[in-house]
Amino acid sequence: MIKRSLLQKTITICTLTTLCSGSLLSPMFLPQAQAQSTFERIQSIFTGKRSGGSASGRSRGGATRSQCAQLDSKNLIALAPESNEGLTTKDYPDFWFYIPFAGTSQSPPAKFRLQDEQKKSVLTKPLQLPLPDKKGIVRFSLPKTEKPLSVGQRYRWYLTISCVNEEGSETKISVDGWIKRVEANLTLVQQLEKMPPQDQYVLYAENNIWHEIVSQLAQYRTVHQDEWAKLLSLYGLGEFAPSPISELKPL
Repeated sequence: MIKRSLLQKTITICTLTTLCSGSLLSPMFLPQAQAQSTFERIQSIFTGKRSGGSASGRSRGGATRSQCAQLDSKNLIALAPESNEGLTTKDYPDFWFYIPFAGTSQSPPAKFRLQDEQKKSVLTKPLQLPLPDKKGIVRFSLPKTEKPLSVGQRYRWYLTISCVNEEGSETKISVDGWIKRVEANLTLVQQLEKMPPQDQYVLYAENNIWHEIVSQLAQYRTVHQDEWAKLLSLYGLGEFAPSPISELKPL
């Protein structure tokens, strides 16, 4: 009887230890599994096709290295999905690009244009954006001096920059794409209120909101270093993950 009692106690202790260990260890594995599935979702948004077909934008510039002495093997790149259409919930969203060369005091500013589906400009005038001090990832926000984006509307954006070749003449490089503002549903709003800001990119990924995914990962890139690096790697820009981000403010 004594041996049986000891055996029962041993089994009970082992069972409790296993349960406690499992409850303590499982949270350690959840974030990694969640991060992996979230990035798979981000990849699917990046490579996904619009139900209405191609947005007919161009996320990479058309110039070649021979046209501009300052250009490297990478060109002007928009951090947009392959369909060239990204969703946003913001009335004044962020736009993200890779600028392949540094500006100087003599460099002409980049030009950003925004049109509605009827090809009418929605900006007071094209935005003039100074080039960054060094090549890399740049961000700019649609200024609040302009009209906000309307819910349910699609807009086409264009970014054009000039580089100077060895002869001193300018060559223009441009990228373009589409952005659509959608309204965040009540469930998403409530979930965002409960989730820490540094993890909200997960909810945006679940809801296909591309522009906020990029903005959130960029803002909290020191917290989510791997995810930010993976996102940039989709464009062949993984080497710039540790680099600072330049903010371009309209002149």
